[in-house]
Amino acid sequence: MNERSKSDIINLRRNQLTRAAYKVVGQKGYYDFTIRDIAREAGLSTGLVHYYFKNKEDLLLNLLKEINKNMLIILNRSISTADDPRDKLNIFMKQAFDLVENEKDYFYIVIDFWTQVNKNDRMKRANIKLFKSYRDEVSKILKEGVDCGVFVKMDVEFTSAVIISIIQGLIIQYVIDNNAFNYDEFSKKVMKHVNDLVYKKK
Repeated sequence: MNERSKSDIINLRRNQLTRAAYKVVGQKGYYDFTIRDIAREAGLSTGLVHYYFKNKEDLLLNLLKEINKNMLIILNRSISTADDPRDKLNIFMKQAFDLVENEKDYFYIVIDFWTQVNKNDRMKRANIKLFKSYRDEVSKILKEGVDCGVFVKMDVEFTSAVIISIIQGLIIQYVIDNNAFNYDEFSKKVMKHVNDLVYKKK
């Protein structure tokens, strides 16, 4: 077997195990799953899981990185269809709000990971990168909008942090209590509020 074929198999197996981990951790939570659960879901032996990942923590960190990478790929693909920064901002927000329905396990997994940030430095660094990637995407859109004159002049770094806080805060409240409010109605109101905040009035 040549090196390229070997590398392809390794990537295939790691992706297979990451997908299995996503499903299992979403169902059982951070603390209650086992390597055996992952192996069973992936249709592989526990020995193979340990071959591709050093331990449970290594597998979970890879899962968090893959979640982040996949979210950004989907987001960038959608944003690339728009030219106007105003459209890009709305696409970003809609993608974020739609995760609740399109990726039901996503926020349960992320919330579980947050419980580790004061106990595990590697997990803390991974979460820091995750939130930074969200802010960076919004900052890029806001800067483009300011530069081309469709958004008001603003502190882009601060405004991106506020926008992420509003979106994440609404989603977390809804994930914890589905009966707290009408999610569709409130998410649309948040999008309008953000647009009112950044749009340059004619």
